[in-house]
Amino acid sequence: MSMDLGMAVLRPNYHGDRIAVMEHPRGLSRQAICHFSGIDPLREPQRLNEAFRRVTQAFEIDLLWGDGLPTNAAPPDAPSALGYEEIFDWEDGQSVKKTRDGLEVVQWGIFGAVHQEDGRHFVHVPKPRTLDEALAFEPLQYFPKTVDQYRTDFARQYQHMLGSVGTLAYPIPHHYTTCFHWPLAIFGFELLCAAGMQEDAFGRLMQRFAEISVRIATAWSQVDGLKGFIFHDDLTMTSGPVFPPAWYRRHIFPHYPAIFAPLRRRDVPIIFTSDGNCSAFVQDIFAAGADGLNFEYLVDLPLLVRDYPDKILIGNINSATLANGSIPEIHREVTRCMEAGCRAPRFVANIGGGLTHTMSVRNLEAYLALRRKLCRRQENGVRDR
Repeated sequence: MSMDLGMAVLRPNYHGDRIAVMEHPRGLSRQAICHFSGIDPLREPQRLNEAFRRVTQAFEIDLLWGDGLPTNAAPPDAPSALGYEEIFDWEDGQSVKKTRDGLEVVQWGIFGAVHQEDGRHFVHVPKPRTLDEALAFEPLQYFPKTVDQYRTDFARQYQHMLGSVGTLAYPIPHHYTTCFHWPLAIFGFELLCAAGMQEDAFGRLMQRFAEISVRIATAWSQVDGLKGFIFHDDLTMTSGPVFPPAWYRRHIFPHYPAIFAPLRRRDVPIIFTSDGNCSAFVQDIFAAGADGLNFEYLVDLPLLVRDYPDKILIGNINSATLANGSIPEIHREVTRCMEAGCRAPRFVANIGGGLTHTMSVRNLEAYLALRRKLCRRQENGVRDR
């Protein structure tokens, strides 16, 4: 693992001897953290950051998706847990817990993820009660910050991210609700689908959401030292687009160039991330100005390598295989991905959806042993295949 390698692959003309790796390790189980770090974070919460630094080393991670590493949790003698990471013991069998702020969360590693109903994760924003309320929604009411205010927040966040990792890897900041994901995160899936059918009113609504994203992108572009940025929009499901492709080309993709522009003007590489099968939109994403794509196993990696060999291609190992597959199945999946991806100079190995608590130590060890070997281009003769 190396911050230098991670930043190098973000730049054009990378031709290194090792394939870079990007992961999101926060979702690992307590058992996996203990195994790969030698630290039990629930027994020694004050060593939580050290544990994840050791995990980052063990997994040879060069790029971190969206954030830095967890900072320390509250030690047993702390007078308050405020200001510390909040961790949970999920081995008690509970499927839902409450945070110290009273929010319901489900398991995500040793942490909690806010319980999402129908795709909503902006739970602090009241869900519109009717279709008319949704179409009239004013995002500035709930996201009123100016560019200057965002910039101050993001500069502080970025320094915190860098400090949590040291020189082990480069943490790439992200914006989760680029465009399509705004109404999904606030309205939920069903209301989004209903609103999306109201062509004129929905078009005006998306313009209001896009203006917030332009503010956020502008603020991030003014943060010193930024080496890369991730824009996330879950455009698709496993079966493909939610709406007809032409709908996205009317309501979503026309906003991307303006959202991407502030970072492009600063020559900050842009990586776009989408869940599901986004194959239908790869050309649209790159045409809007993205330098790279982070995608799941459903997208045809050999086709991307053939058509976009100069792009940053991040993927596309199937997380379900790592969680539920046999060792031979894991070997086949990792080999499939690495042998296809290695033909692109800026290919980055990645598990779609991140490392999760559903992956056993045994399966993770099998994955790591093979991935480490296949990441060495020269040793395996893959560079010129």
